[in-house]
Amino acid sequence: MTALSEQDGTVQIIACTLETLDAEDNGGPALARSLNATDPVGWPPEHNDASTRDWMRSLIRDHPNRPGWGMWYILADGRPVGIGGFKGPPNDSGCVEIGYSIVEGDQRRGYAGRAVAMLVARAFDNPQVTSIAAETLPALNASQRVLTRKGFVLTGSSFDAEVGEILRFTLNRPQPT
Repeated sequence: MTALSEQDGTVQIIACTLETLDAEDNGGPALARSLNATDPVGWPPEHNDASTRDWMRSLIRDHPNRPGWGMWYILADGRPVGIGGFKGPPNDSGCVEIGYSIVEGDQRRGYAGRAVAMLVARAFDNPQVTSIAAETLPALNASQRVLTRKGFVLTGSSFDAEVGEILRFTLNRPQPT
């Protein structure tokens, strides 16, 4: 099976598979080899650990006929710089949730914004998707800027006992003109 991939200039996103998740268990260089990429400068990005990969394996197994609704690797200039993607296929109301994380040494270079733009376009290519949600912490100003630059609007917040306040941003499907 050919890997799902999208490209915007020198930034590319590649959908994870069970094989790439297994390779990533062996570190950044093994992941890079599985993606035919050069070694990452730093790996893994924040919020990407063994439990994240186990959760993603379950998502892939639970939705074998719905590829692309999970994690994607973000590559820039041919090397992994982060992860992004969906937390599953659209729910009954047509909402999908995205998340992303860039390794510290590659932050503030526009990679997250370009990856988010590709994920948004991909989601809205599916007629079932009516909105896209993303959550971030109040202290993550750069993440909030990525979302607002891509048209997301702050729509609420919640409290998590482990991390505290979580901000929720939403982007609704553009209406035809």
